[in-house]
Amino acid sequence: MIVPRAPSGIPGLDAVIEGGIPTNSTIALRAEPSNPTEHFQQQFIAEGLKLGSPAVYCCLSRPVANVIRSMKHQGFDVLESVANDQLIFLDCYSMQKRTSAMGVDQGVQKKIISVTEVDDERMLQDGLASAVERIPNLKGLRAVCESVPGTLTARSAIEVMRWGRKAFGDLRAFETITIHTFPVGIRDELFTMMAHDFDAIFEIKAESSSDRITYYLNIQKMRMTSLPHKLIELHSENSLLSVQTTQKIT
Repeated sequence: MIVPRAPSGIPGLDAVIEGGIPTNSTIALRAEPSNPTEHFQQQFIAEGLKLGSPAVYCCLSRPVANVIRSMKHQGFDVLESVANDQLIFLDCYSMQKRTSAMGVDQGVQKKIISVTEVDDERMLQDGLASAVERIPNLKGLRAVCESVPGTLTARSAIEVMRWGRKAFGDLRAFETITIHTFPVGIRDELFTMMAHDFDAIFEIKAESSSDRITYYLNIQKMRMTSLPHKLIELHSENSLLSVQTTQKIT
């Protein structure tokens, strides 16, 4: 059976996962906020935009202005995509519509969809519905949802794991690939239980030595994909992630 796949945006990764990520997949990405995590999310979005696929980016760990600056630093100027409604930002971070516009030019300000109450998932659903209405062609839609930091919510760990699942799940009607990010701090047994029904489980983890920090990507499962039992070492150059080496998990 031929499985439709989409490129990940990470050079070297698609060769490991049989050519790309299966379309209509929801990925649980377990990772702490860090440059490699941000770059992974941003390259995934930028790859879709390059192919003409629209994207929705839900900001929870940082304001929209920081994402746009970080992507530009990577070589991805997304202002035109925002202006053309190819890239829609949902700001769940700033809590106020006025502050969500800070640090971005006027053309971008009016395009940001502000979700001012994170714990009210109806607002998130309304925001995603507005995004879908604005995107001219939904084919190949990609979505990223940053992890919900404890400072934004009074929810329990289980509720954090469930946050946004229904709202983003509605996007599957458009063959969407969605990356849901979760903090490493959630207990292993809880994460395993709650991530059970995701199509793929990724984890970015760091190992420190005396002179450097090495980041690894561990893909625990992926729908319709035979995975090597290997850790994938990530390399960063000019703020762009790529696969450096793979090594067997012992």
